[in-house]
Amino acid sequence: GLGLAVAAWIQWRNSVLDAKDVVAPTDASFVAVDNRSQIYRNDHFLSADEVTYLLQFIDHLGGWGSSDGMDQVELPVEGYVAGARRDPIVARLEERIANHTGIPVHPHEDILSIFRVSSHGGLGDLNIAGTHWTMVDSWDLAPDSPRGGFFPPFGLHHDSHERPHRAWTLMVYLQLPDSGGRRIFPLAGRPPKDGEPAERHRQFMAALQDLFGGAERNFSRRAFFDVHAEHPFMDLIEESCRGEYGVSFLPMEPGAAILYPSHSRSLRTWTAGCNVIKGTQIVLQKFKEYPLERRGQDEPIPPYQPFVEQ
Repeated sequence: GLGLAVAAWIQWRNSVLDAKDVVAPTDASFVAVDNRSQIYRNDHFLSADEVTYLLQFIDHLGGWGSSDGMDQVELPVEGYVAGARRDPIVARLEERIANHTGIPVHPHEDILSIFRVSSHGGLGDLNIAGTHWTMVDSWDLAPDSPRGGFFPPFGLHHDSHERPHRAWTLMVYLQLPDSGGRRIFPLAGRPPKDGEPAERHRQFMAALQDLFGGAERNFSRRAFFDVHAEHPFMDLIEESCRGEYGVSFLPMEPGAAILYPSHSRSLRTWTAGCNVIKGTQIVLQKFKEYPLERRGQDEPIPPYQPFVEQ
């Protein structure tokens, strides 16, 4: 009964998979979601063992912290970076990602991060570990979720935002929500060919490219929209979150991954994570950056929390 279930949970909570017994996936190949934008997916990038191991890894470090609305975010645990640097499965994943992207593990890129978003009053709570994360001011949302919950609570951005040396982004899903949480790329895929949809798309693309800042704007590349607004761009974003516009990714099972270019030449990979409408989503994320020898000699080096140190 309930007592046995509680005992079983306590036993699981106090146990951890031995890293040497964690089986890797048999097929780690990617297939194209959109060739034109070089967006790829892999439905089995992590094995079930690896997913379980990583969830237990966070749990055994102390579990997730809490966030205060949308304005304050705490690391899920102290010591995440130190723990990850010692962990053989994290090392395995860093090397696997390096092999797929062609960029070796080096000290001028952030370590793997793991974040969790849960549904809460129509807007997700965010907890994050392992990387720098700048929050934005939250919108004053009504209790009834706007647009049926199909919107990105953190706006749109390009992953080279304030990090122009990023080359690729990999996102792997460790836990899937019951509803929502789609990853969107509104400008990717085949654009509408004619008529009013084509004109809306053209204007949307032009507006986002105007926000694609260069060095003089510290490579600022973010866009925010009032989710309540009756605006054609917000309509397009809602369509994206419903899977009806651009390219989007909604994994079918844990361990699935999406890989896309995040370098400054990839103008079509503006992206967003859509609202988690019901349940909880846990995602592993890696930003692969070019090593120093592939950057300008006079360009500043931002702060990193790397997997390997110099």
